[in-house]
Amino acid sequence: MAKYLASQKVGIFVDAENIELSGYNIYGGRTDYNKILKAIGEREITRIIYYKPQYKEISDDFKKFWNGLGGEIKQPLKNADSLLIMDAVTLADKLDVVVMVGGDKDYLPLLWYLKSRGCKTELWGYPETVSEIMKETADLFLALDESYIIKDKSKVRSLPR
Repeated sequence: MAKYLASQKVGIFVDAENIELSGYNIYGGRTDYNKILKAIGEREITRIIYYKPQYKEISDDFKKFWNGLGGEIKQPLKNADSLLIMDAVTLADKLDVVVMVGGDKDYLPLLWYLKSRGCKTELWGYPETVSEIMKETADLFLALDESYIIKDKSKVRSLPR
């Protein structure tokens, strides 16, 4: 794990559809957002925004959990990419570090822009689904693995004894 300056102001932008489908398809579980937040370290989280289109359901339990973190949930009508990009561009001057949780190649111009504004860029995602050019472009790529997954115990089959 990289060392960070504790005084860094961090904005976390979660492409929920990307990261959640990746975690489920690769490891068969849900992404552990608590663990992601702990991995941010002692840095100051200024904003944490979760983007998921309106047509995708978000449970009341998750909304309560996310609001308890101090996070925001934004649900555009369709694809969340443009809203995430607008927020990151708007907040760039107030942040030292932008953490993108996802890895969609559509965000490549955003990484270029953020770096040109002096922001450090971190890309956190499952390596199997993150574009190589995104990994190379970000200042830091943090590969999420199975330890960032919450297994659904009701779907785990037990072996007969």
